[in-house]
Amino acid sequence: ADRQRLGVGLALSAAAQATPAPLRCQLALPAQAALGQPLRLKLTLTNTGAQPLQVLTWATPFDGWFAPFVVVRHDGRDLPYRGPTIKRGEPSVDEFVQLAPGRSRSAMVDVARAFELNQPGHYELLPRIVLFDVIVAAKPVPRLREQFQSQPLSCPSLRFRIVPRATGG
Repeated sequence: ADRQRLGVGLALSAAAQATPAPLRCQLALPAQAALGQPLRLKLTLTNTGAQPLQVLTWATPFDGWFAPFVVVRHDGRDLPYRGPTIKRGEPSVDEFVQLAPGRSRSAMVDVARAFELNQPGHYELLPRIVLFDVIVAAKPVPRLREQFQSQPLSCPSLRFRIVPRATGG
């Protein structure tokens, strides 16, 4: 946990030194799901600028659940992240999402795979996404970690409800 906080802290300090890339974040999630059913979170990134962008997918829905990039709350308490975490080396070209000017890309993950949504009630999902590297270029040129230009991604929080599973009868 301390290592994750350190990584986010370093990413945020590097982001403060760079001009943020023109990215818009949209999140979508069903308003309601039944106990034990998937709860699919969709992230859409849009390049609102005039230049192509390359975005490193680490710790985002484009990468799947390999890091906790959201906080899920139920009854005012944060639920523990139960998904996998991995240690990273240097990035490769295939770990970047390409975004042409004015274009969008989407990815989807199941929130129920990383958090225990095992009680009926109201929940809140709070995004905590930090893009580890954003490159202004038509082709990805992976940089070494110390050259990353990271930035926090501003995404709206969402509310949803978990309801008891319907019984057939």
